[in-house]
Amino acid sequence: MRILHVNTFDQEGGAGRAAWRIHQGLQNLGIESQMLVQTRTGGDAGVYERDTRLARALAIFRPYIDMLPLLFYRNRQQTHWSVEWFPERISRQIQTLNPDIIHLHWICRGFINIPSLASFQRPVVWTLHDSWAFTGGCHVPGNCQNYREQCGHCPLLGSQHAWDISRWIWNRKHKFWRDTPLTIVTPSRWLADCARNSSLLQQRRIEVIPNGIDLNQYRPVEKQEARAILGLPQERKLVLFSAMNATYDMNKGFHYLEAALRQLSEAGWHDRMELMVVGQSAPSIPVNTGIPCRFLGVLRDEVSMRLAYSAADVTVMASVQENLPNSIMESLACGTPVVAFDVGGVPHLVEHEFNGYLAQPFSSNDLSDGLSFVLSDEERWRRLSGRARDKIEREFNADKIAQRYQALYEQLLSER
Repeated sequence: MRILHVNTFDQEGGAGRAAWRIHQGLQNLGIESQMLVQTRTGGDAGVYERDTRLARALAIFRPYIDMLPLLFYRNRQQTHWSVEWFPERISRQIQTLNPDIIHLHWICRGFINIPSLASFQRPVVWTLHDSWAFTGGCHVPGNCQNYREQCGHCPLLGSQHAWDISRWIWNRKHKFWRDTPLTIVTPSRWLADCARNSSLLQQRRIEVIPNGIDLNQYRPVEKQEARAILGLPQERKLVLFSAMNATYDMNKGFHYLEAALRQLSEAGWHDRMELMVVGQSAPSIPVNTGIPCRFLGVLRDEVSMRLAYSAADVTVMASVQENLPNSIMESLACGTPVVAFDVGGVPHLVEHEFNGYLAQPFSSNDLSDGLSFVLSDEERWRRLSGRARDKIEREFNADKIAQRYQALYEQLLSER
């Protein structure tokens, strides 16, 4: 059985790490698994970039080309959007690799255009890491539910027109995907419900298989040692905020965290606490948190991420919408409790006041209370930390997740 995973990145970003872990888990089971990516960041010999020099050169520019149609929407919100209109010839490379099953993951930034899925001529499993597959182009629809009927009049674009680009994208997906043999997988029940209620995917088979994690890669490191290696202060409480484009992506909710930290600063934590941000370098405009803040940039290897989680006293996630966040899973596996808003698939990982704290969306006051709850009592912190690791060991072992995908592949192939 040959499986080809298709994702924009191999080991960068949450979806890239999730896809690569499935790929690794399948290889550990003796299954022939490969990855095809637009941008290769790791050294895995089973991961392939595009097969021509021109295609690899274009990969640098594809994300910018994909965004060109959005220039007509000057009032659009700063949220992640993908058009996937620019032509490519990926089907030919897939035919050469000759998989039995194509397993799609996150395929945007101009990587695969919408009509290509209809040309794969293989069973397709698609693990959704956000909402893009069933919307008119947005990855995080927020309060908009146009995707349940037909996109248009898009509030995220600031559009007043029914036939805007969200309608055009929705129509292309409907036209080219309706006869494509797609099996949808979502890591959380929340995203599965969204997909089942969407006009584009409501007739599809939808399975729920959570993301898994390598428990040998992500395990606790002694806190003082982790801080010494990363050059972090030993005497302060460290709050970790980990997200790509952490302060720029409005969905990540950094503005909610800023307000929460200012409250803690005013309550006397200003000289006892420090924020560390992973996922970007320091912004040109300084953040206003009321406490010291350091930016660690993008940590591309799992050893560095493990050290960052282990160095932290708490990981905080202030996202407006989330599926089943890898950063929460990784933090808990390293024994670091999590404070997050009670949204999306987050409650599948964080149990309120058991291994972390679920704050009321989108209350900076409650986010502040959650951080205080975790950090103000050492004995409580130790209990939360132990339960954090236990939760991941029981429910999110990468080997068990790979076995569930193996069973799904075998069933699909037996039905051909």
